[in-house]
Amino acid sequence: MGGIVAAVSLEQCLEKIRSGPVPKNEESAKFQLIAPVLRSLDWNPEDASEFLLEHPVGGKAGGRVDIALHSGDHLMALIEAKAPGADLRSHVTQVLGYAFHDGVDICVLTTGLEWWLYLPLRPGKPSERRFAVLDLLNDSVERLVDDLTAFLHKERLVGGEAKKKAELVLQANLVAAQLESEIPRIWDAMVEDSDPELVELIGSRVYEKLNLRPHKEQIVAVLRGKPVPMALDSAPVDQTKKPKAPPIRDEPAERSKRSPRPSVKPVAIMLWGERYPVGSHKEILKKVMHLLYENHVHEFDKALQLKGRKHPYMSPDPAELGAEGPSKSFFQVESSKYYVYSHGSAETMRKRSEQFLECFGYDKSDLEILFD
Repeated sequence: MGGIVAAVSLEQCLEKIRSGPVPKNEESAKFQLIAPVLRSLDWNPEDASEFLLEHPVGGKAGGRVDIALHSGDHLMALIEAKAPGADLRSHVTQVLGYAFHDGVDICVLTTGLEWWLYLPLRPGKPSERRFAVLDLLNDSVERLVDDLTAFLHKERLVGGEAKKKAELVLQANLVAAQLESEIPRIWDAMVEDSDPELVELIGSRVYEKLNLRPHKEQIVAVLRGKPVPMALDSAPVDQTKKPKAPPIRDEPAERSKRSPRPSVKPVAIMLWGERYPVGSHKEILKKVMHLLYENHVHEFDKALQLKGRKHPYMSPDPAELGAEGPSKSFFQVESSKYYVYSHGSAETMRKRSEQFLECFGYDKSDLEILFD
């Protein structure tokens, strides 16, 4: 019987089982349910050389298995039958022991309506050797035809394809079970530790959906199921205006230090009313880029448009900046994939910082450089 004919016959067999009465005991299940299914899978219940009933297994300390599928000199599969409604869990160890002792690749524990399929020679607990659970009354007929054909069809068992497919399915099941167990633990750890990448991603999504920039503490509070603390500066951003923070005016004595003096080492910058210490003109550019990235992580690639005559001012590839090897003419923006060209004079660092600020809609006057 060919594969296509067997599949059609199996579909008809399953439809008959689904519409018929449920057998009352194990013997009825074997002849009304299990044998017809196996016949549709090209096994011949009338051929005692391939369809062995009450076959001795397990050696001297063993017993008899209800059905053994045989081909040539080899047992292809063992099938232990129980009455419909029986609890199969109490019979798993027995059938696995029989199959393992006799070196059988696949064994089945079934009530005729529920089919549990195992790879008995695999290491691990019984639950780690079960690769399929089939419910003839509730699973889709299409899935039942596919799985029963893949794992128990005579041609597939004899040719070895059934075992190979079962091993692939079992491995996939084990990976899925591990993910189901471990992902919640990983998530809980990320929430508990306030994972920076998670907080940054959520902040970016909030900005995209609500036009709000939440504080880290607000995001962490939501992740931990706590009330969200209020913040005075988390109002929606007005897209019709430049996203410019109002500067805090300095006293006249401090203002006099603003003018860039390349010959003097800078000690800090004032940006959007906040003071940030720096130790060099290059650090001015680094601090500006870091703050811009924090505020515009979702749109930071806008800065890629700034270019000089020979190369861009920023790139994910430092080689594009004309800065190959261990050169100090570029730096990586913190927590990002971008590199910034930083070769030049103090005046160049100041102008470059102002250009990046203007790229994101700020005014260059927002930046003040403070000296000793």
